Order: sequence, then C-alpha cells, then structure tokens
Amino acid sequence: MVQIEPRITAADRETYERDGAVCLRGIYDSTAVADLLATWDAVSADPYASGLVLPDEEHREVGDRANIISRPSHGVVAFREFIRSSPIPALLGALLDTRAIGFYWDTIFAKDPGSSWATAWHTDAGATAVLGNQLVNVWTPLTPVTQDNSLEILAGTHKEDILYWPRSPNGARLPRPADRPWCPDFESLRGSPDARFASWDMEPGDVVVMHLKTAHYNRGNPTAQRRVAYATWWYGDDVVWDPRPECEAGHAEAPFAAMPRGEHPNHPLFPVLWRAAD
Repeated sequence: MVQIEPRITAADRETYERDGAVCLRGIYDSTAVADLLATWDAVSADPYASGLVLPDEEHREVGDRANIISRPSHGVVAFREFIRSSPIPALLGALLDTRAIGFYWDTIFAKDPGSSWATAWHTDAGATAVLGNQLVNVWTPLTPVTQDNSLEILAGTHKEDILYWPRSPNGARLPRPADRPWCPDFESLRGSPDARFASWDMEPGDVVVMHLKTAHYNRGNPTAQRRVAYATWWYGDDVVWDPRPECEAGHAEAPFAAMPRGEHPNHPLFPVLWRAAD
C-alpha cells in the first residue's frame, strides 16, 4: 500500500460537494499508466489467456467499436497491483473526510477512433448493490482525452434523491417498477441556464472523482485517436450493502445478492487499502 500526502484542496472539496465530481490532475505516474495501457492491449486481444473465462460477461463489444471488460483486477495481476499501489485511497480519505477507504469494483471502457457508440445518460447508483454517499467512481483515462470524447456530467445531480432504474444486464431482464424511473435523457437540457454540463481535456494520470448518483454520459469517440479509460469504484465509512435484483451480479465468489443488507463491506474481494492515522 502506498501512503502519500493527500493533495486535496478546499477548492477540490467545494467543487465535489457542489457538482458531484471533481477533476484532479497528475495523480498517477505516467509510466504506470502507460504500463497499464500495454496490459490492457494484451488482455483485450486474448481475454482467455488473462483468466477472463466468461467473455460474454467479462469482455463484450457493447456497440460500434466499443469494448468493456469488467473486473480486470480479478483476473490480471497488473491491474490488481495498480490498485493496491494506488494513491487514490489516501486522496479519497481527504476528499470525503472518511476514516477508511476500500476497493469495490473496476471496469475498462475503450472506444476506437470514430466510434459512434454513445454511453447513455445514467447514474451508477441504480446498478450498484450498496447505499451511502461515500461510494465513488474514479475515472482514469489511459490515453489523452478531449472534451469531444471525454466523460461528461450534469453538475449537481448527485443531490437528487432519486434511484433510477439501471440499464444493467439485470435491469434489462427485469420488469421496471412503477416507482423507479429511467434516467432522463439530459440532452434536452443543453442550453438551459439552469443546467451546467462539465467535461475535461485530460492526460493519462489525471482522474475524475464522481459521486455514485452523479448523472454522466459519453457521446462516443469522433476523434482520430482511441480512447481508453479505467474506472475504479471505492467505498468509505458510510457505505453498506443493499442487494437488489436489478444490480450487477458481482463476483462468483462473493455475489452481491448474497451480501447481508445493511452491513459494511467486509470481504477479501473488497479490501480496505487506506486508514486514517489515529
């Protein structure tokens, strides 16, 4: 575990609390990010060789020249080591003012040049089997990103007390309850003086920290360069299990549906990687 001096400012905290997301610059070493990108290239070329034995779930082409691999850290040592040596837990401890930070989940998102596949507006809360304000998505580009192919958020949506029905594999198979709306297509708010959209030009090593309920989107990749991003989810003190049938299935060894409702994560697959000094 790497211990660093947190580089979180009062302005970072204010931005995160106001918008539900904050961009932090130069968090990861560029060499470590380049090495992880090379690992991704090998993994995506042959998922079986990397131990990802369920390509229909772990490795899937989701649309036009766009791929996802979920939980690469579960099968690939390089991803697991990247997480365990990450400076992110200490940074999140300072940003969220929590006593401990644990690792929850990871996913790779790749879109080739010219990909037209858009990631629809959504929040992560609906498909995630927990409750709490201290579960965050840390979105890390492994390639340079511009506002044309970046993650984009609608600032302030994390303050809405709405649990949207997810477009997860489970959610797609189940009937949607009447009290669980789909996440709106916030494109209709473009140009509204009451709506503030945010996206970033980013370099490998920069990150966006995003609240579980912050609505986000990506229009595709109209650029001539590929876009690869690594998303890791982390939990703080107030996060407890809330298994629901529409949520992602979780690990075979520790399925989310079997987790005891109301308990704090406590399992080797969800390790605490930082604790505040006493």
